[in-house]
Amino acid sequence: MNQKKSFLIFLIVGLMLFALFFGAGNLIYPALLGLYSGQNIWWAVLGFCLTAVTLPLLGVVAIAYTGAEDAQGISSPVGRWYSIAFSVALYLSIGPFFAIPRTGATSYAIGIEPIFGSSFMGKLLYALVFFGISYWLAIRPSKMADRIGKYLTPTLLVVLLVLVVASFLHPADGIGQAHNASSAISDAFGDHPLIAGLIQGYGTMDALASLAFSIVVINSVKTLGIKKNTEIASVSVKSGVVAIVLLALVYIFVARIGATSQSLFDFKQGVFMSNGGAVDGGQVLSLASRFYLGTIGQAVLALVIFLACLTTATGLITACAEYFHKLLPRLSHQVWATIFTLVAMVLYFGGLSEIIKWSIPVLYLLYPLTVAIIFLALSQKWFGKDPIVYQITIGFTALAGLYDALLTLSKMTGLFTLPNVVQSFFEAVPMGQFAMGWISFSLCGFGIGMLCHVLKGKQN
Repeated sequence: MNQKKSFLIFLIVGLMLFALFFGAGNLIYPALLGLYSGQNIWWAVLGFCLTAVTLPLLGVVAIAYTGAEDAQGISSPVGRWYSIAFSVALYLSIGPFFAIPRTGATSYAIGIEPIFGSSFMGKLLYALVFFGISYWLAIRPSKMADRIGKYLTPTLLVVLLVLVVASFLHPADGIGQAHNASSAISDAFGDHPLIAGLIQGYGTMDALASLAFSIVVINSVKTLGIKKNTEIASVSVKSGVVAIVLLALVYIFVARIGATSQSLFDFKQGVFMSNGGAVDGGQVLSLASRFYLGTIGQAVLALVIFLACLTTATGLITACAEYFHKLLPRLSHQVWATIFTLVAMVLYFGGLSEIIKWSIPVLYLLYPLTVAIIFLALSQKWFGKDPIVYQITIGFTALAGLYDALLTLSKMTGLFTLPNVVQSFFEAVPMGQFAMGWISFSLCGFGIGMLCHVLKGKQN
């Protein structure tokens, strides 16, 4: 394969992968992060990029390095049933239960509702259009690279560039003061901007998506004429670099829009308000766009949001349908795509805030498990892919992740409480007070697993 063709292929696939990653959370989280972090913006953006940029790239690299095709393949050393359960939970979370309906809800709330209102009929008509186009694009995955990488992504980047340039030519104000959005550590942009940025980066779901989208990337690379495993891995990694560089640039500029927009909102009792309610990332972008470009700005933002969410919804429907068709081949790719589109469309009517709220406990469990699997895959040459290292590391990680998920769920619902002794123990763990105690647990599990591996080798 000549260099010119190779460059063109990984550029097209990279643009496609960027568009698949770049969806709802990739706009609303950086915008709100920028609004509250103010002068702490660079620390907050750094934390955000570590979880929303670096981890997705490592996920792509891990898939390419191991030769796996999906989440089940990369987690298989833990055990067959675990890999299936983990993969099913991951695909359903970033698919029909949370991420796909969130793309529709976000694009409607930011791009359509400010112009046409929030009537049920308006939401229904938009759902039919948005999910209908997503479904049409997803039922033929062999056309993904052409439809998204060649056409939709360049259009998205050009329209987004208009908004970014306008934010420099006509900013609302300078970068404001840093504030905590709430008492939660995930919102402590004033006191702990780096940690808050790290946790906010979870919300994009891109580390999870990096394992799910791998099957789409690999199939797209194959349809472009590359068949050798080494060349597929090389193109996948290069495409991942293209995607995450673009993502990082978008996060920086969108966060800056938020940081220079504090004057557009009322600030009462430590919260930025608009029309009597606390603002979210979508409202930040909406008012900023209107300030920059007037009515045209609202239309530009609506187009950006629509294209970003459409490409992500398409990729997620495709990835989920491909995996479940592989798991249960009796149902075709098209049938699975139909099922997931309909489920996501129903949940879309729950509204953006509810979708985001219920996704948080799930992310607190799945994100640590995903990160642990990625790092185990990248370090497996140290222990010869020994299952015992995988199993002990994942066991410890799951323990801490499950605690954070249950604690969050208990605070959300009030239906149950965790024993004080358990809470005191996990808070005493390094980073435990920041809902990141799983890092210590993972390292401890990895150390014990490596020790068992060495002892087993000596016995043999």
